[in-house]
Amino acid sequence: MKILFRGAESIIYVKNNILHKERLCKEYRLNELDSKIIKQRQKRIKIIELLNSLNISCPKYLFSKDNIIMMEYIDGKTIKEFITENIFYEVGKLVFLLHKNNIVHGDLTTSNFIYRDKLYIIDFGLSFISLKNEDKAVDLFVFEKSIRCAHDEKYIDEFYEGYKSSGDTKEIMERLEKVRKRGRKHEIEY
Repeated sequence: MKILFRGAESIIYVKNNILHKERLCKEYRLNELDSKIIKQRQKRIKIIELLNSLNISCPKYLFSKDNIIMMEYIDGKTIKEFITENIFYEVGKLVFLLHKNNIVHGDLTTSNFIYRDKLYIIDFGLSFISLKNEDKAVDLFVFEKSIRCAHDEKYIDEFYEGYKSSGDTKEIMERLEKVRKRGRKHEIEY
């Protein structure tokens, strides 16, 4: 057993090449909060199952029992560790597939993409289903900010080339401009 992460709410480990996410029980936690956490977990499982059914590159959902979710373990390198020519173009294509299917990741960062034999997207803890271009534009804006914090800005253009190459993105890109303006205004105020 190899522990990947231990936090206040869960422990994530690999056993027999299967990723286990075990939610830690807290005796002092209110039942209402526990119910909310269980619903969020079920929502995450449904999104992963949907992605699997659409053949979108993400870990395969295997099984859940009690407080443990088991998924395929993707042993590879994050984009942060593995920058190659056109990798951000491929990321753009993958994010477009999510948005085309009305899935908003909610936490797009370069750490949530892993390259093994191909590119995979991981960590759907903040994901949700949305028909709104606003939500998709915010998803893109968050990713832009994560690229700016850790990488050369040229990768943003490469990302959008891949995103736009995959289908009609006009309305989402128009909404993204509005989100950027709000973001700049917010930064100036502080």
